[in-house]
Amino acid sequence: MNLGTKSLLTALALSGSTVALAQAAPTVAPQTPAKAKTTTTQSTTTAQPVTDATGTMTAVQKTTDTTQTTSEQPATATSPTTTSTTSTTTVGTDPTTGAPAATTTTTTTEPATDAKGAAVTAATEADFKAGVPVFDQKGGVVGKVESVSAKGAVVSTGKARAEIPTASFGKNDKGLVMSMTKAELEAAAAPKAAAKKK
Repeated sequence: MNLGTKSLLTALALSGSTVALAQAAPTVAPQTPAKAKTTTTQSTTTAQPVTDATGTMTAVQKTTDTTQTTSEQPATATSPTTTSTTSTTTVGTDPTTGAPAATTTTTTTEPATDAKGAAVTAATEADFKAGVPVFDQKGGVVGKVESVSAKGAVVSTGKARAEIPTASFGKNDKGLVMSMTKAELEAAAAPKAAAKKK
């Protein structure tokens, strides 16, 4: 092989590897890693006088109606990091019977936590920097943030790269947290990366 042909082949090989490196990482959208749970319980107790045949009050019958609702929302930057409970009691009269009634509403908000119990909040823009480690919900290392754009953060596992929307991340005391493990991210990124090469 002469020097000109060898130089041309080297240049083509280098340009091909540059193109492979410059290809965009496939976008993967895991679920938000943790959710805050809010439970609201409302109890209404009504006291109804009971009279005997002569019209004399002999007892008080109490009835209680209870409703409970639970909702889960993705953790936000302002989500509580500890459990909080608020309770209010309103005393009045039952509009249908005129009997005294008390309504108690109790709301309990539990913080979003990872599998090890550490509080998780939504990651903010300031949390995304190249080189920041990313963990799964059990504390296992997934990879590191390679770059950040308006579309999301590119996470590299060392074996695969994937662009993940920033809304899919949370943060705890260790750093960024996502709902996928390293193996799951690599599996999700592989088919998309192969499709982009074609």
